[in-house]
Amino acid sequence: MSIDAARTLDPALGLVSEASIYLPNEVGLWRTVGLLANAGTGVSGFASAVGAFDVNRRASITRGAGEAVERFALVPADADSDCLLMAHLQGADMASQRIDYVTPGLGMASALAYELPWYAATDLLTGKESCVPAPVVDYGGGILNPWDAFFDPSPNGAASGPSGAFAKASGVAEVIERDAFLAAWRTRTALQLFHDGGIPDPLRGTQETQRLLGLLYAAHARGISPTLAFIPSDEGPLHTAVCIIIGKSDDGGAHQRQFGAVGIKAASDPMAALRGALQEGLQIRELFLARTPSVMPVLEVTDDGSRAGYWTRPEAIAELSEWARSFGASEFPAAKAAADADALVKWLDSRGIKTYWVSLTHRLPPAIQELGWVTGKAVCPGAIPLTMDETKGLARMPGGSSTTPHPLI
Repeated sequence: MSIDAARTLDPALGLVSEASIYLPNEVGLWRTVGLLANAGTGVSGFASAVGAFDVNRRASITRGAGEAVERFALVPADADSDCLLMAHLQGADMASQRIDYVTPGLGMASALAYELPWYAATDLLTGKESCVPAPVVDYGGGILNPWDAFFDPSPNGAASGPSGAFAKASGVAEVIERDAFLAAWRTRTALQLFHDGGIPDPLRGTQETQRLLGLLYAAHARGISPTLAFIPSDEGPLHTAVCIIIGKSDDGGAHQRQFGAVGIKAASDPMAALRGALQEGLQIRELFLARTPSVMPVLEVTDDGSRAGYWTRPEAIAELSEWARSFGASEFPAAKAAADADALVKWLDSRGIKTYWVSLTHRLPPAIQELGWVTGKAVCPGAIPLTMDETKGLARMPGGSSTTPHPLI
C-alpha cells in the first residue's frame, strides 16, 4: 500500500500548520520540514519542527511525512479516553497487566505514589494485553502533571507507516538501534571502521552502494570528513552504523565554534545502514550550522536544545574525537537476513527484553487516518532508554563507565 506523503503535509489535513521542501543542499540532500499542528503554546524549534533529509525529493517528503505522523501521535488527545486508557480494568486485573517501569529505568520509584494513567498495549511476543504508563508513551503537548519529575519522556520507539507490521518493525528497530549505540557509547567500545576501499567487489555496482558513495564523495568535496563505522554485532539481527562529523560553524572569526554531529542507522543491509547514518549525520550537521549559539555555556543537558549546546563544548568534542580515533579496521560485514517485527521481538526476548506496542493511530486527524497511516510506539523495558534530561539520572547501565551526555539529537 502506498500513502500520499505530499498530501499528508497539506496543512488543511490538520497534521502540520505549515510545511516546506528545500532544494538540495551543498551535498545534494533534499530537506522536508513541517511544524506540528498540535505543538503546545509557546513551543518552538526542536519541539515543534520535524523533518527529514534524503538523496531525492520523494524520499525526503515520504520520510518527513512519516516523522510528522509519529511525532504528532505522541501528544495526548481527547480520543484517548475511548481508545487507549485502561479505565475498564480494576484491582487485580489492572495490577497483573501493568509493566514494571522502575527496574528498567523507565521511571522513578517515587512515581509509584501516584495513580498514573495507563495505556492499553500489546505484548508483541505473546499477543496478550498489557498496560504501559502514559508518561512512558507521551512526548510533548505542554500538559503538566505532578509525576512529570519522575519520568524522562522521549520519542524513542515511535514509528509510522502504511501498515501495523511496517510500523512495529520500524519502532522496534529504532529501539535496538539506540540501545546498541548507547551501550557502545557508555563503554567506549571500539567500533569497526568503514573505508570505501573495503567494499567487496560484488557490491560496488549496486544502487545502494552508489548512493552511499555519491553522498560520501559529495561531503568530501565540501571539506566534510565523516567517520563511518559499525557497532560490533555478530549475533544481532541488524547492523548499526554510526557517522561522526566534527565540524565548525560558519560564523567565522572569534565566534566560530566546533560541534560534534552524530548519526546512526540500523538495518539488515550494512550498506543501507551506512547511508542512513551518513544522511542523519549530515542532517545533524545542518542543525548545528543553522542554530544560534547560546550566549551562556550549557551546564546541564535537559532537552535536545541544551544537548546541541553541550556538543559545541571543546571538552565534549575532544572526547568524541578520542573515541573515533579508537575505531579499528575490519572486513566489511555480510548482509543479514531481512528481519520483520516478529524476528526482532524474539531476539530482544532472548536478551531478557520484553516488547510492547501501543497503538496511537486514533490520535491522528481523521483525514490523515483516511490516507492509510498507522502509527504507535514500541516500549521495550530492559533496552537502554534514550535519555533526554540527563539531570534525572534515569538511564543506568551496569558496567558503563562514561557519564558524558550522549550525542544523539
